Amino acid sequence: MKNFAALLVIACLAILVLLFVTNPELLSKIWLYIIGFIGYVAVLVEKGYQKLAAVFTSNKEKPKPPVEIQQPASEPSTPVVMEKTAEISKLEQKIKDLEVKLQGAKSGGETALGKCTLTVLRYLDDGETTLGLIFLRNKFFAYTLEDAHKEVKVEKHTRIPAGVYPIDFNKNVTKLTEKYRNLYGNWFDFHLEIKQIPNFQNVYIHVGNTHENTDGCILIADGVSAGTSKSLQYSRNAYERFYKTVSALLKSNEPVNIQILNEDWFEKSKLSSL
Repeated sequence: MKNFAALLVIACLAILVLLFVTNPELLSKIWLYIIGFIGYVAVLVEKGYQKLAAVFTSNKEKPKPPVEIQQPASEPSTPVVMEKTAEISKLEQKIKDLEVKLQGAKSGGETALGKCTLTVLRYLDDGETTLGLIFLRNKFFAYTLEDAHKEVKVEKHTRIPAGVYPIDFNKNVTKLTEKYRNLYGNWFDFHLEIKQIPNFQNVYIHVGNTHENTDGCILIADGVSAGTSKSLQYSRNAYERFYKTVSALLKSNEPVNIQILNEDWFEKSKLSSL
């Protein structure tokens, strides 16, 4: 029996040697597995040591409660494109219709639609935050968020008045300009400014999530939450897409303008049938 066992061991060793000679790459693979196994054992030993240390020190020091880490609003842990409130659900259905209506809108005066490069349709003002939709050449592009309307302007807490305005680069290099250049790299040059606004200046379209991120500017994003707390999600992606598109138009010497309409645009623009 002993001789048989010895012969079996020798046969196994011979087979292994033969495998390594004919398949040298097999040795490197097995070596990697061995290293991985050793690393796994080391982790187990370390965890065991920590548990033993905790047992012996439990009487001396009470463990501190774990610190709860909150996800930033711009990167939610669960993708939520839109919060399905009744109002937002209706709005989703209207967006596709709006694209068609904007193409053929023939209303006159200040409420003429479909004539500007960009169109912002405000649809909700809760006294603190304004939500809206932005269209690029009459195609839905993203969601917007601004400060609320105020009869008397409150500095850095008031949205700009409705109207038609030109958009161009603000070529003054400020701390905010440098911050955006550091964040976004070579595709960001200067801020896109909404110009010629009565009683307002340095109004940009930029990144943000809530009314706390805007001082009268327009925030842009791919997602919106219209619950108790109004906010935007996925702002960076929408902003990069927006900036690259609009800056390309400006650099090709094409004038860019924006039309902003208040919540009553449904009636005034003859799109109340929506």
